[in-house]
Amino acid sequence: MARDDAQCVIHTHTLAGMAVAAQEQGLLPLNQKSMCFYGDIAYHNYEGVALDLGERERLVRDLGTKDVMIPKHHGLLTVGRTISEAFLNMYLLEQSCRIQIAAAQGGQRIALPSDKIASHTAEQFQREGYNRNPHPWAALKRRLDRLSPGYAT
Repeated sequence: MARDDAQCVIHTHTLAGMAVAAQEQGLLPLNQKSMCFYGDIAYHNYEGVALDLGERERLVRDLGTKDVMIPKHHGLLTVGRTISEAFLNMYLLEQSCRIQIAAAQGGQRIALPSDKIASHTAEQFQREGYNRNPHPWAALKRRLDRLSPGYAT
């Protein structure tokens, strides 16, 4: 209701998403996928089960103009101008969370890129319009058609 460009909103409670939402530092720029969100992730502090309508205003405030949010101790949320855009944001965010959890389980010290490299990578993604590119959505739909052809019925 607060953003005309948010025509689709996706919210998940996946294992990896909830695990990263519970980590103090949030999403780390560990890989190319997560770097596309560098400096462009909103966070919302946990307020309990989302039953209070007053929290809606705070969620909107915390999301601002960003398309990706990690509600702390909760899960993941993405928005998009289209279903494909919101889905691709969620797909990349979920993959980033999975990579972060896997890296943490490796038992080795995690190496982070410099802020300069992470920022440069994010700019490359934005300049190329990767998050809004319809090609990955089409490919993912073809995969879904192969794996579960009856999903649409």
